[in-house]
Amino acid sequence: MKQLYFVRHGESELNARHVFAGQTDTPLSGLGREQAQAAGIHAKLLHFDVIVSSPLKRALETAQLIAKEIAYPLDNIRENDIFKERSLGALEGQSWDEVDENHATAAGIETWETLLVRAQSGLAYLQAIEDDIVLLVGHGSFVRALQTAIDPLGSYPEPPNARIVQLI
Repeated sequence: MKQLYFVRHGESELNARHVFAGQTDTPLSGLGREQAQAAGIHAKLLHFDVIVSSPLKRALETAQLIAKEIAYPLDNIRENDIFKERSLGALEGQSWDEVDENHATAAGIETWETLLVRAQSGLAYLQAIEDDIVLLVGHGSFVRALQTAIDPLGSYPEPPNARIVQLI
């Protein structure tokens, strides 16, 4: 059976400033780079066959730092738009502290239903990969949708930055 692991990107510059990022392309912070390198050290124990990543800078940079730690060729990282973070519409660029509890209804936010359909397509993509041990580098909201696609009855909290977890 295929093994699927996930790691959320390291802390991004917008995370550090407590700003909603969504699909805004933001690089890792200094701490985020340290977190990604630590995840790479842990990844040495897991022997990944393939690394798949969201193309957003914070995820791709995390994937590249992990790849360097495990001597995985950077040009073999498979980027795919399907794994981008949930679009947060009008929330993107706003401070976490300035948004009230009803932020889920903000203009232009990708609905949970749409995100779940995208996650189901992402799961099909990952299952079609011939390699046995897969690492997906991505984003918090997306992985919660992916986990729901795998097990609809589960409850999934926000994953911490740069911690590798096994999904399947």
